[in-house]
Amino acid sequence: MVPHTKESGSLLMVALFLILGIGALVAAMARMSGVETLETIEVIHGGRALFLAESGMENAKYRLVAQSCSLVGLTLPVTGQLAVGESFSVGITSLGNNQFQFDATGTMGSSQRKIREMVTCTVQGMWDAGIVGCQGINLNGNVHINSVNSSVSMANLLGHGHIRTIHANAPITLNGNVEEHGNVTTTGSGSNLNLVGNSTVYADAKVTGTISLQPNTHILGSSSSGVAATTTSADCDPLGVTALVSGQLSAAVPAGTATAYSWTGNGAFVAAVTYYATSFSLGSNRTMNMVGPGNYVIYVTGGGNLSIAGNAVFNVTNGANLTIYMSGGGTFSVGGNGVLNLLNGSTLTLYTTGPVDIQGNGLANAGLPIHFRIYDSYSGATALRLGGNAQLNGVIYAPLMPISMGGNPGVIGAVRGASISNNGNVAFNYDEALGLLDEGGKSVVTMGSWQELY
Repeated sequence: MVPHTKESGSLLMVALFLILGIGALVAAMARMSGVETLETIEVIHGGRALFLAESGMENAKYRLVAQSCSLVGLTLPVTGQLAVGESFSVGITSLGNNQFQFDATGTMGSSQRKIREMVTCTVQGMWDAGIVGCQGINLNGNVHINSVNSSVSMANLLGHGHIRTIHANAPITLNGNVEEHGNVTTTGSGSNLNLVGNSTVYADAKVTGTISLQPNTHILGSSSSGVAATTTSADCDPLGVTALVSGQLSAAVPAGTATAYSWTGNGAFVAAVTYYATSFSLGSNRTMNMVGPGNYVIYVTGGGNLSIAGNAVFNVTNGANLTIYMSGGGTFSVGGNGVLNLLNGSTLTLYTTGPVDIQGNGLANAGLPIHFRIYDSYSGATALRLGGNAQLNGVIYAPLMPISMGGNPGVIGAVRGASISNNGNVAFNYDEALGLLDEGGKSVVTMGSWQELY
């Protein structure tokens, strides 16, 4: 047996203290590790909560856009759950003047983050410009482009006769004595602006391609080239004109058998009667009246034509509403000294799959441009023509076909075609009241200030 000594007892005590110290250190480190783990989890959860808040913000913006920038009918707050324990809630407050305040809260476990964003939401109508040539605009001769607001006056010129193209590589050329009192814009990539002769743009030019100015041409507003593209060819036809016209024609097919109508005398049409025709013509020196109030329908089938020629006068008057349907690709034409008059608040809407040719004294609409509309799904090479001394107060939607203006036509309203061209003396006034229509429009959200509240 080995005897205990004072030295061995001291060593035992030192070893014991070392063991206790190491144990305490290990315990402390374990506690610290646990705290750091909890803090790391909180950081991860906090980051996830912020992501959830931002996801909810985008979801709420999408819903506001789908409601055409209106809170009416929108369930608030906007809520959602991405996974178990992961959710967001977004409140939207209207501040007036298209301004909205978004408050989004994201929750991940016990962690929450809240952000606030100020947003501007506006509806951009399809008719935000007077002349839209999807693939290009080529104006020649003596052309005067301006604007009016038919809801106020069709006599006061306002200087907002905007023109634009949509496709990629869709140029605008102003050649001759073109006076453009409005903005000139290309929104498809690589689309240039060319000013030739004595042409002047009195407002701004903003194009995705280049700007070419020959001597004696001017841009009096600001000019920007090489800007980012915002449209593609898909934006040319927001209404889907082929399906639109086809649907209207299918829904309106009359019962019975079509017959040829050729009016050789003067007289009046009968309201609430559908004229189902293989062709429809009003001959020389004839006057026919459609007297309102009441609804009138002319349905031309099988590729038949509708023509007003010679010295014929076709009056749609006293609040009559005329709808013309033309299937099979027949031509709608007003020529010679023939004239189609829209009088005293009457309306005319044309749905057609064929060419349109308005010449001579053409179509005289004494009412608002919105009272005369053409929806044309024709996609052939023949242009929709406005010529002679035709005076058109109206709206033409023909995104698949070229539109050509010649002679001395006057237009108040808006036109959209695959391309727009002219030769002659054209006075074109865009009706700014059309810009308020939501037809074919899209909502656009612009971000303002952003802040993280907690």
